[in-house]
Amino acid sequence: MTIRTDPSALAWLVGNELRQARKRLGETQAAAAKVIDCSTSRMNYLENGRTVQRPDDVRALMRFYGAPDADGERLAMLVKEPGRRTWWTPWEPVIPDHIQLFVGLEGFATSEFVYLPLIIPGMLQTAGYAATMIDADQVSPLHHDRVIEFRQARQQRLLASEDPLRLAVVIEEDALDRPVGGADGMRAQLDHLLAMAERDNITVQVMPRSVAVHDGVNGAFTLLDFAATQSIGCVAYPDGAVYVPGYHQVAGYLYRRGRLQTGALGSAESREVIAARRAALD
Repeated sequence: MTIRTDPSALAWLVGNELRQARKRLGETQAAAAKVIDCSTSRMNYLENGRTVQRPDDVRALMRFYGAPDADGERLAMLVKEPGRRTWWTPWEPVIPDHIQLFVGLEGFATSEFVYLPLIIPGMLQTAGYAATMIDADQVSPLHHDRVIEFRQARQQRLLASEDPLRLAVVIEEDALDRPVGGADGMRAQLDHLLAMAERDNITVQVMPRSVAVHDGVNGAFTLLDFAATQSIGCVAYPDGAVYVPGYHQVAGYLYRRGRLQTGALGSAESREVIAARRAALD
């Protein structure tokens, strides 16, 4: 699998699964701390990913929580040899703090789902479209080029020759009509969207405006799926992001994803809608 290392994001993922396993059992952090002979404060750090976990501690805790040995080994292998270098370090000065965890998690994900009602999702934006949106985000002009470069670096996982990131998006029909970057910018963006939608690892679906009420009306969200840990939800807002780590909460977002994909146009029909918008620009 083509992944990108980020020790902090990996520790967060493992810590979240340890916390969820403990909560399902109904145990306290104090009881768990005794299992690995550490303080309650250290256990809190382990669960929040602020301290990198040790494989033996992970195995012991999962065993204490009644999980199968295979689950303990699965998590232990994740932290056995964590990558030392965070892949997005070259762009750190231009990445807001609240985004850093997300791009770290995205680097480990095997698949990603995005519902975004107003604009084309970032992973499918052209440089020109992204540049216009960066202006709206009030990014310093000094950082424009670096931010666009970073967005394009994120997109490279979609183009990997082996096991690329699988991406599924549901886009509102209205987003196709918003002339971001003017007519020329939208021609390039829709051409790019059509080309990416042809890739085996990318699914683009359009939610027609004729569907008045659906599972996305409450707002945008992203789901990240992983090979060795549970899925994580993320809800972003202009200056921050809320992560949805709980098992039952994530299940709700997985349900919403399925309903959105069922309610939207199929892939082929969606490409026809996008192609019609592109033709209209000529």
